[in-house]
Amino acid sequence: MMSREKDDLSDDFYKQAAEVLGPDFWQEIGDMLPVTGPRIDVYYTSSAVYVLAELPALQRSDQISMRVDGQTFIIEGELPRPYPVTDNRIVRKERFFGRFARTLPLPRQVESKGINAHYRQGLLTVELPIKPNAPTEHIPLQF
Repeated sequence: MMSREKDDLSDDFYKQAAEVLGPDFWQEIGDMLPVTGPRIDVYYTSSAVYVLAELPALQRSDQISMRVDGQTFIIEGELPRPYPVTDNRIVRKERFFGRFARTLPLPRQVESKGINAHYRQGLLTVELPIKPNAPTEHIPLQF
């Protein structure tokens, strides 16, 4: 199934569920699910795969580590909570703080050289160059 068709089906599902189960359904279900890491988007163009991660309050580059292992992007780190309060005093928790590790499959094979990572205003943007396709070779069939 093509990505756009999958997105349309997903959108339809969310809309139908909200119509049947009520407008607050997704908010209520979201309150029950733990937030396990920063929100991340992955997309690609003809030349690169992009990973965008919301990482508020980073002060130094050593607070996170990133690596590519085959066709997988791995990001780990810790996001400090910018206010001094214990978890038992928080009445609504939608933002993520604390230790995290995310393993993301990449939609294309990428080069390990030429990767660029930039952090600005709480958003990490990683550009991973796509590996050029290896030439297709004909496989002879023997009888």
